[in-house]
Amino acid sequence: MMGIPLVCYCLAVPKPVIAFCRLLSAVRDAALLMLAVVGLCRFPPDGAVDAGHQPGEVKARLPAVEYGQLLAEHDEQQQSGDHDCDGDAASSDCIVCLETLEAADEVRRLGNCAHAFHRACIDRWIDLGRATCPLCRSDLLPRAPGWASRLGLGRLTRVR
Repeated sequence: MMGIPLVCYCLAVPKPVIAFCRLLSAVRDAALLMLAVVGLCRFPPDGAVDAGHQPGEVKARLPAVEYGQLLAEHDEQQQSGDHDCDGDAASSDCIVCLETLEAADEVRRLGNCAHAFHRACIDRWIDLGRATCPLCRSDLLPRAPGWASRLGLGRLTRVR
């Protein structure tokens, strides 16, 4: 009979190495904070939601609507023959709380993937500084056109 081996194949990291890494992290944070005070960079550099958008701004750009309204829009797109609409847009579960979305529930539909979540659930997600969809990991908001699209290379850099 085979069982779970009782051997641990872990490598213990020496405490001085851990302390040194923490010291380097503190020095880096201090240097970035000083640059932010002078105005040469943002602090935290990568901690803000969606490349510079604060949680309040993200919520403002993702208005809350009733789930029944989203279902009606999805049905209209299906009937009009619009095949670009995502089949997951009519999903009936909030992946954050795992509850079923009801027609009267207030939801936010994300900008890139069109997944819908309870407003309170996705607001907590955004307040934690998360910049991607909890389901598919696409960006919460569409990105501003970058240099590739300004040069006419947008279709070459887009990945589907």
